[in-house]
Amino acid sequence: MKQLRYDDYGGIDKMYLAEVATPEPAADQILVDIRAAGINPVDWKVRNAQMKLADGHQWPRRMGLEFAGVVNRVGSAVTNFKSGDEVFGAISLKELGAMADAVVVTADQIHPKPPSLSMSEAAGLPLIGATAHLAMRETIDVRGRKVLINGGSGGVGNTAIQLARMDGAHVTAVAGPHHQDILREMGATTTYDYTTTDVTQLGENWDVILDTAGTLPWSEAKHLLTPHGTYLDLQPGLTSYLGSYINNKLSDKKRQPLMADITHTTLHRLYDLVEHDGLRVHIGREYALMDYKKTFSELEAGDGPVGKAVFIP
Repeated sequence: MKQLRYDDYGGIDKMYLAEVATPEPAADQILVDIRAAGINPVDWKVRNAQMKLADGHQWPRRMGLEFAGVVNRVGSAVTNFKSGDEVFGAISLKELGAMADAVVVTADQIHPKPPSLSMSEAAGLPLIGATAHLAMRETIDVRGRKVLINGGSGGVGNTAIQLARMDGAHVTAVAGPHHQDILREMGATTTYDYTTTDVTQLGENWDVILDTAGTLPWSEAKHLLTPHGTYLDLQPGLTSYLGSYINNKLSDKKRQPLMADITHTTLHRLYDLVEHDGLRVHIGREYALMDYKKTFSELEAGDGPVGKAVFIP
């Protein structure tokens, strides 16, 4: 089977599509045939050695965190899944491997696929869904509050807009000139085009600021917060954790680093949000896995689509 991997940290040239044996599931494992794999910035951050504290240092490194597919076969101890089941799920940063024809997982890493989602949509949901839910529902109560989402056209931004609006928040979303329609479609009550409007100069304040684009750092965002507002930091690192700890001891304006963990419970929660609450996943572009060099060249250069990008093996 095909599997995207690399043997050392570095750029796009380090990756290659290997031919490897299809793994046999152990007693507690499940072999899933991949139909789509989500693509995320974490994929190249791990490859570029930006997440050494979390990546496990296993070589060769496989690629791909999230996926959707069909159960091929199960180990003798697995009782809750069977061959033919459509599933979606996520693999830990230390393992990875979803950018392949197949992957071996455990039952707690997958969940039945939401029937209303396509394979591509389901593959693109776990990380953006977990991150948006952590931001909008677990970390802070956004009900009735003013929320600013910078980078609303991306996968996390799309999802965060929907969750905040479900809870009655007034959502202001920022994106480029060609992405204003999708912001409104997802539920944003106010939208701004960053090429014509600088939100830092509006004289407006928000209770919650979520910067998914990485262009509104704490140094600027703190001036846009209400006196007891919260900045949700999606670029966590040692510096941000230390900075937030010190700031939160001294100031009523809070800085909260976020790092989502995707569990079976998370996947079940996302399933319910899709099937019961109408959460949508916007797939902006599907790429063929064999075109991985072109794909990563585009995405790492910031030329990605509105919404989520996925690989089709």
